[in-house]
Amino acid sequence: MNFPNSLAEDCEIAGSLTTVDKTLQKLLKEQQINPRPLMVCSGGTSTRCAMEGHWTLDLRKCCQELVFNPQEAVIELGAGHTMKTLLKELLLYHRSFPIGLSDQTGMGYILTGGISPLSRSQGIAVDQILEINGIWGSGQNFVISRPNVTASYLEKRQWKALSGAAPYLGIITKIKLKTFPIKPLCVWKSEVNKEELSEIIQHAEQWPFSISLQWTWGEIITTYVVSTNPKDELINTLKKVFKGFKEINQEEIYEISGLHQLPSFSQTNFEPNKYKNRIHSEVLGLLGPEWRGSCNEIITSLSQLIKERPHPNCQISSQQLGGFNHHSKESSYSFIDINSMWKPWITASWTRRDFRTRKESFLWLEKVWDTLKPHCPGVHMAQMHQHLDWHERELELAFGDWLPKLQELKTIYDPNGLLPPL
Repeated sequence: MNFPNSLAEDCEIAGSLTTVDKTLQKLLKEQQINPRPLMVCSGGTSTRCAMEGHWTLDLRKCCQELVFNPQEAVIELGAGHTMKTLLKELLLYHRSFPIGLSDQTGMGYILTGGISPLSRSQGIAVDQILEINGIWGSGQNFVISRPNVTASYLEKRQWKALSGAAPYLGIITKIKLKTFPIKPLCVWKSEVNKEELSEIIQHAEQWPFSISLQWTWGEIITTYVVSTNPKDELINTLKKVFKGFKEINQEEIYEISGLHQLPSFSQTNFEPNKYKNRIHSEVLGLLGPEWRGSCNEIITSLSQLIKERPHPNCQISSQQLGGFNHHSKESSYSFIDINSMWKPWITASWTRRDFRTRKESFLWLEKVWDTLKPHCPGVHMAQMHQHLDWHERELELAFGDWLPKLQELKTIYDPNGLLPPL
């Protein structure tokens, strides 16, 4: 199968299923999916959309519904679409949706929380869901709407479980989403040094909801500021950060009509002459509050760890939250650390079949994790790692006290463990 994720694409899978119908329901009900778990692909950017020797359900082949309701400004989105096709459809109606830093992700981006450069002003992606359609791991169909004040205890529990932990309980085929008027944006993308990074992080924690900071650190440090304010206001904000010791190059500021025109965030270290084989990677996302006075210490520690990278594609990156999300009701989601300010993520990379570097990269990832854990104690389960040693620890840090309830729901809605384990 053709997946955007190279690790997933290089797996020799048992085969693919391409329809969501009564036949699939029968397979689930009669426990005829072996080996377990069944892998599910929507966008195909996750390493867990395929697994050696396992079956993959390819939703890209069947779940292609895309219907916009202009009266309610709501769109019904089939699970086979990417965020790119979602934005392309909404553009026809001068609407938008808070996608992340990549438009290649699928339904998993939304269902596992969905952090966007606009989350500070519009909320995370899961906050925009109005209705979820799918099949439980038991084979039963469901259609669940966002609970209102009259909703039952069971309905509220089901909604909370699906809002952040859906891939463990069911196969989501379609969701109904709120949309937003499209907004022009300003983006500042620039290379900085570690001292400048520390400075901008500390200022960003005081910024209005209309501005967010993203950064990625590999061979160089690239900052990526997204603002709904006019260009001159963004320039003034950046000048206050650097106080004259860094000149703001206005050619690094992009004025765009909306998220569909975001310039690339990724920092590519791939050297085709040196690394002839494909690059594999795994990503761990963390969550935590403001870094405040600890920022210089954190950046100094990360600087040393960057020097120890076992592969040039090993990176440390971060997105900013806060803002709107600090006013959200955390108990409505399985995404329990909705009140966080930062979501750092750590990328471990290696060349295909280089098992020694793979091992070293995971050791490096855990070393970075240990360094960041006092400041970012939570985990954002945007990726699934049931195949890795720290899966159980990751689940505990992602779901906290809600995990036992999730596991209880797992025994009801996926009693035979046909979907990834909790």
